[in-house]
Amino acid sequence: MSDYLHQDVLIDILTRLPAESLVRLTPVCKSWHSLITSPKFISHHLHRTASNPDNDRLLVRYRTDKPKQDHYSLVLDGNDSFRQLKTFDYPFDSVGYSVVGSCNGLICLSDDQYCYRDNMFLWNPSIRKFFAMPRHNITYKSHGPFMHSLGFGFDPVSNDFKVVRVVHTDDRISPDVEIYTLKTGRWRYISEKALPLMIEERFRQAYVNGAAHWMAFHQGTLLTCFRYTILSFNMSDEVFNEILVPDSITLEGGLVVFKESLCLFQQCVNDNDDHYLVWIMKEYGVSTSWAKLFRIDLCGGLWRPLGLRKNGEVIFSTRDEDLVSCNYRSKQISYLGIHGTSGDGYLNWHAFYIDTYVESLVLLNKLESPENTVVSSQNKKNKKEEEEQKEAGGEKEEI
Repeated sequence: MSDYLHQDVLIDILTRLPAESLVRLTPVCKSWHSLITSPKFISHHLHRTASNPDNDRLLVRYRTDKPKQDHYSLVLDGNDSFRQLKTFDYPFDSVGYSVVGSCNGLICLSDDQYCYRDNMFLWNPSIRKFFAMPRHNITYKSHGPFMHSLGFGFDPVSNDFKVVRVVHTDDRISPDVEIYTLKTGRWRYISEKALPLMIEERFRQAYVNGAAHWMAFHQGTLLTCFRYTILSFNMSDEVFNEILVPDSITLEGGLVVFKESLCLFQQCVNDNDDHYLVWIMKEYGVSTSWAKLFRIDLCGGLWRPLGLRKNGEVIFSTRDEDLVSCNYRSKQISYLGIHGTSGDGYLNWHAFYIDTYVESLVLLNKLESPENTVVSSQNKKNKKEEEEQKEAGGEKEEI
């Protein structure tokens, strides 16, 4: 059929198809394989999918105890519905990978929950491909104990995916910083661009306006340490900036994105009046544009806010590790049919992850080792390093 269609017409037809369907079409003929796996087609397909106003998809990650497993689902977030569309086949045989972020169909994962293994992967679940990133420069072996925070996003100027790593290795005020780019396939230092801010250990990023954002604070006196702020990193110009938060925020909060705006959950702990305030930055980068959206009382077992739905309801995990949606006006709580692990400890605190998701073909043209070989060899190396770190007293404690 393609012999009778102009290529522009063929591209227009094919870019309307889901990523999974396009993968199945690549063996049809050499010309289709060459077309679908080309960078131009992959970009065109991503742009069309991302610009679809009906593409209200959420990526939901939750962890279960029996069996001990991580689950990834694609959910349709409608105004009156929260419907699971599909589950993704999890290609890793290890539980506890933290999600750095989701961007343009790629999920960045880091195996940094125990010890200092710090293996990282870029995974496209829609086309069942992942890419093992090379070991970064700052490791336990080279620098000793450290704390790090990670950011993941897309640089539209260079048309490249980037991972930034902010590492505090000692009592230095400014951290070490290194960045990985998918096109070059390597890490490089950009520590000279660092700001003297400490990011909350492993707090998840909020990616918006081409930049990663984390809750942070200034190091110094005890009083100064508890003055929170926001650290941002622009993926294109690779520059850090500080964004001030409202003066009333003296407790740590969580950052999320709502309708392309940066939002902040402020935890308020008072006698018999625990609640969250939700703030929105109306004009990006302008600290004076922060405004309160609403307040949510911690009733009905609500525990940790995870994100905002399209209809403005807040997704919470409960103390029983159920996923629920809370309407702040009516205070009605709706169970979303997803139950995760229960118990205590750092891993359970981070058992849920919610973010927007766009299906794409990114990584389709990326060469990779066979999946089983990549993961099994990494896990063997993990176990060996874990034993070495325990002997050296380098085992991380759960928070």
